[in-house]
Amino acid sequence: MNKNFPNAVRIIREALASSGSDPSAAIAHALDEGRMLVNPERSFGVVLKRNPAGRLTRIGQEPTMLEQQAHAWDISCARAQALADQIRQECPEGNGLIRALRDGSAVTVVVQVTTSEQWAEWCAYLCIEREGVGSPEYAYIGRGHRDGVEVTLTAYDAPVVLAQATAAAEIPYVHHGFVYDLALPQRDNTGRIWDVSGALDDGMPMLSLRGHDIRCALDNIVTQLGAHLAAVTEPDELPKARDLVATIPVADPAGETA
Repeated sequence: MNKNFPNAVRIIREALASSGSDPSAAIAHALDEGRMLVNPERSFGVVLKRNPAGRLTRIGQEPTMLEQQAHAWDISCARAQALADQIRQECPEGNGLIRALRDGSAVTVVVQVTTSEQWAEWCAYLCIEREGVGSPEYAYIGRGHRDGVEVTLTAYDAPVVLAQATAAAEIPYVHHGFVYDLALPQRDNTGRIWDVSGALDDGMPMLSLRGHDIRCALDNIVTQLGAHLAAVTEPDELPKARDLVATIPVADPAGETA
C-alpha cells in the first residue's frame, strides 16, 4: 500500500470536518498543503539522456546559461586541441618545432629558429599578428589567431638570428619577421624578379617588376603571393640597386625603422 494513503485519509477527514460551503475545494486545498498533490510545473530533479554525440543533455528543458557556457567552452577546447594536433602533424622534423599544446581554449607553440626565414614562416603559418622580444630576452613572442583559435608562439634564438641577418644585409629591412637586403633584387615564388625602386613616406619599400611597368609596395606583394621574397644573388641579375634605395630607412632587428 502507498505509504501516503493513511495521511491522505487523515487530511480528507479533517477537511470534511472543517469544510464550509465547498467541501471539494477544502479537501483539495488541504491535500495541497499536505504536499499530497503533484505540481506539474515543479521540477524534482534533472533527467538526462545521452545524445548521438555521447553528451548528456536535459530532457524537456532548455539548457541554462551556465550549461550553454560550459558547452561553448567544451567546443573551444576541442577546436584548440584539433589545431594543436594539426600543427604537430603538418610540421615535419627539422623545422624547429619543440612542442604544440592546447592551453585551455588556446594553443601554445614553442620553436627554435636558426634562420630569419624560419621565424617568418612560423609567423605566416600561425597567422601571428603581434610580435616582440619576450621573457627570456633570447626569445621572440608572437600572438595571433588561426582557425578561430588564439595562438601564442615562442621562438627561441629568434632575436639573435634576426640581429645576425640584419648585420649581414647591406641595406636591411625587416618585414613580418623576415630580413630583406634591399641592396639586392628580390625573386617571388613565381620566379619573377623585382627591383627596389624607392620607398613610401612610411619607409615601406617600393618594387618594380623587371621587364614590366608595374610598381608595388613590398607588403602588398608579400600579401598577394602569400610568401616572402628571396634575394637574387646571381651576378648577372644584379642591377645597381644601391643607387635606387639610398633614401630607404634602415630597419633594426625588432622591425623598427631607424
